[in-house]
Amino acid sequence: MARAYGPVVAGMLAILVASCDGPAQQPSGSPLEFDNAWVRAPVAGRTVTAAYCDVTNPGDMPIGIIGFESDHPGLRVEMHESTEHDGMMRMRRLARVTIPAKATVSFAPGGMHLMLFGFDGTAAEMTLAATLDSGETFPVVFATRPEQHR
Repeated sequence: MARAYGPVVAGMLAILVASCDGPAQQPSGSPLEFDNAWVRAPVAGRTVTAAYCDVTNPGDMPIGIIGFESDHPGLRVEMHESTEHDGMMRMRRLARVTIPAKATVSFAPGGMHLMLFGFDGTAAEMTLAATLDSGETFPVVFATRPEQHR
């Protein structure tokens, strides 16, 4: 009887491990820390999805992010923000996101997020380069998560 539960327990453990977020990433030389970086696997047959992360600025001065880029051919990344206006959800592109000193800003579902165009979802993880207003770029690894779509 105990053997019958083995595959169930193994499956539950796999789901638990997959849902855990990795440690914070502070790319070499980066003044920012990136945590909980993940990309939602796109709906089957689609190549548009969103990515999320928390960005912490441990420094004493605000830092601006002016974009994220990928070296993956055909993949385009844009920073967006979703807001509600008169009961309607709207999304607008952002040219810059400021991370205040000693603060964390979240790119999260329903708020600011990264839109990915041209991502088929087959990669277990992807690296996007965050570009700061100083012109510096720093790689951030995003894990792909299968998510329920509405």
